[in-house]
Amino acid sequence: MNTAKVLAHSGPFGMGYVPRSRIAQFCDDPHTLALIDFAADGEAAGAAGFVSHLPQLDGPPVCEYWRSDEPVTRWQEGDFHLARTSEFMFARLSLPDTAAAERDAQVAYAALLRILREGEFPHLVRVWNYFPRINAEEDGRERYRSFCVGRAAALESLDAMDDARLPAASALGASGGGLQVYALAAREPGVQIENPRQVSAFRYPNDYGPRSPSFSRATLVRWRNGTHFYISGTASIVGHASVHQSLEAQLGETLANVEAVVAQAHRAEGLDISTPDALSLLKVYVRRASDAGTVRDWLRARLGSAVPMAVLQADVCRAELLVEIEGAYCGGAG
Repeated sequence: MNTAKVLAHSGPFGMGYVPRSRIAQFCDDPHTLALIDFAADGEAAGAAGFVSHLPQLDGPPVCEYWRSDEPVTRWQEGDFHLARTSEFMFARLSLPDTAAAERDAQVAYAALLRILREGEFPHLVRVWNYFPRINAEEDGRERYRSFCVGRAAALESLDAMDDARLPAASALGASGGGLQVYALAAREPGVQIENPRQVSAFRYPNDYGPRSPSFSRATLVRWRNGTHFYISGTASIVGHASVHQSLEAQLGETLANVEAVVAQAHRAEGLDISTPDALSLLKVYVRRASDAGTVRDWLRARLGSAVPMAVLQADVCRAELLVEIEGAYCGGAG
């Protein structure tokens, strides 16, 4: 793992992986924006830390570390833990486990959007959603589909359902806890990037639920001092259909989709990388813990060892999908 990549960035902050054994040294740093602990349970590390309930499956234990160039102002408002600088706001929320995915999503997103608007950072650019039993049925509907209904209702209620300004996002099934949402917001909207190999998620037919998922395939953000690129959770989907049953075939299609969205950002918006081996960070979610080593080796054989990568156990939002990949690019040395 190349921990130097944590600080090699342009824009207002960097992100990467640090050894879990070193987490204490970052807790009291006023520049620490977030410490995401890849554990099934446990106590959060300091005010910036939280436990993802997505256990790491492979390699030395790491945490995801976000470090701001400016000192961070941190506070709590209701159930939200918030942090901001002059350029962005970071928000996270952890709710108790319930059997009400639609309601939880609607309540969480409505509150999140109000807080961001009041703080003058109204534009979501990247969001993560983790909650248990994502593929289980609840009141006659899969919990992920219910989550999508609640999220869409919140966005519409606050006039935030703009198909041209939806954030990059991931939604994964966690091993415990309730709904966790963490999000990055900016004063100005990011540039939405879609994948030419796929139907945009917000245009999926109703075969996948009464409301389409409200996210973009990626978001490019031009900060004052550099450009960041955030890739949503990406899986083996072509058009709008899941394809392939084998793990290796799904990996191949997933990587092809990641390659396509990076290339699209390079072509359309001048992103200064064109292939995923130049990303600052990869996060890989696998459904079956026994697949972790195979997934790691397959990706390393194709991407090399330069890009930091964590392999986590999580349920993907479609029950037939075995793996999902997301990534981020924070620029070079700034």
